[in-house]
Amino acid sequence: MTKKEIRAMIREKKQALTQEEIRDTSLKLCEIFTQQPFYREAKVIYPYLAYNQEIVTTPLIVRAWMDGKEIAVPKCYEDNRMEFHRITSFEEVALGFKDIPEPKGGEIVEDKEVLILMPGIAFDRDFGRIGYGGGYYDRYLDRKQDCRFTKVAFAYDFQMLDHIDMEPHDYRVDAIITKEGCLYSPALEKTR
Repeated sequence: MTKKEIRAMIREKKQALTQEEIRDTSLKLCEIFTQQPFYREAKVIYPYLAYNQEIVTTPLIVRAWMDGKEIAVPKCYEDNRMEFHRITSFEEVALGFKDIPEPKGGEIVEDKEVLILMPGIAFDRDFGRIGYGGGYYDRYLDRKQDCRFTKVAFAYDFQMLDHIDMEPHDYRVDAIITKEGCLYSPALEKTR
């Protein structure tokens, strides 16, 4: 299947989800996330803010604030650039580009060691990722070669595919969390 076909197939499955399924899966995945060593060790987390039927990250953001961690969320700009802005409450968030929740303003962060949650349409067991097609996360990571990112993804069961054809500019993730638990890449497994 092409990336376009995969995106269409997964979008259809996501649109069939009920609010209850989204909520229950989100709570479970956020709970698994906060039990991992990479969460405990992180001082700074860059989660996405859920859009459409994505896994909702609100519970883990609230937990991270309670645990004294810093949170920065993405904002997309007209020049196809994405930056992360520090937030300390959800009052600092509003609907922005394409009605995606984003920070209203605030400081653009330049952290050097970050736990980042990467949204995506589909993933595979080799930690491949298909994004939404805008390339924002791949370009952002390209610009931040001097930073150390632990890249984690949340996935509904139907978003896990046998194989994804990756292109040279595509970034793989280091861990994928589903309702079954956390799947660690070999490189991240060594740090457990």
